[in-house]
Amino acid sequence: MTPKTRLTGEPIMRILCKKSNTLVGYLYQWNNGDLQPAWLESATAEVRYEPIAAAA
Repeated sequence: MTPKTRLTGEPIMRILCKKSNTLVGYLYQWNNGDLQPAWLESATAEVRYEPIAAAA
């Protein structure tokens, strides 16, 4: 975590379940460089990340 305040964030990756390949959340990058997952329901252990651009 950086000392700069988080003001804005944007989703940079989709978080997908490795077993079912379903969307379970998004990975956000904040203006200060911090990364933070945003889960649709509860956090999932076995996941893979897919860039947002690749999903379009």
